[in-house]
Amino acid sequence: MAVVTLGIGLGLTTVTPVKASTYHSGTPKALRGTWYLVTDSPKQYITYWQNHTGMNTLVYSNNLQAYYKNDPYGLTYVKYKSLGNDAYRIAGWTYSTNQDYRGIASNSEHYTYNVKKISKNYIYLYDRNTVYRRKPNFRLVTINY
Repeated sequence: MAVVTLGIGLGLTTVTPVKASTYHSGTPKALRGTWYLVTDSPKQYITYWQNHTGMNTLVYSNNLQAYYKNDPYGLTYVKYKSLGNDAYRIAGWTYSTNQDYRGIASNSEHYTYNVKKISKNYIYLYDRNTVYRRKPNFRLVTINY
C-alpha cells in the first residue's frame, strides 16, 4: 500500500516540460552578429542584435576601395521560437532606414520569417532563399558619421 501511495505521489509531482512553440523575446543568441550574403552581387548584410534585426545592401566606396554598411532596415520588438535543428521563426515589426528601431511606427507591419543556422559560419533565410556567411569575403570598412 505504501508503494502505491508513493507511486501516485510521484506521479502528481512530475513537471511538464515547456513546449517548443513558446516565443521568447529578442533574437536567438546563436544568430547574433553580422552575416554577409554569399553571392557576389548584390553584397548585402543582416545583423541580429539582442532585440532587433537590421539588413541592407552594402555600399562600395571608390575612394576607400572597400564596402561599408548602409543604414539598416529590419525588425524591432523581435521575438523568436525554436523550430528544432537550429531553425528559428523570427517575428517582429518592420522599420525602415529613416525610422528609429526603438519604436513601432504607424506604417510598420508585422513580419515573420524562418532562418536556419546551417553551421557556425552559415545561415539560411527561407523567405529569401539565400545563404549568409559569418565573415565577408571582401574588404569592409566602418564609416563613422
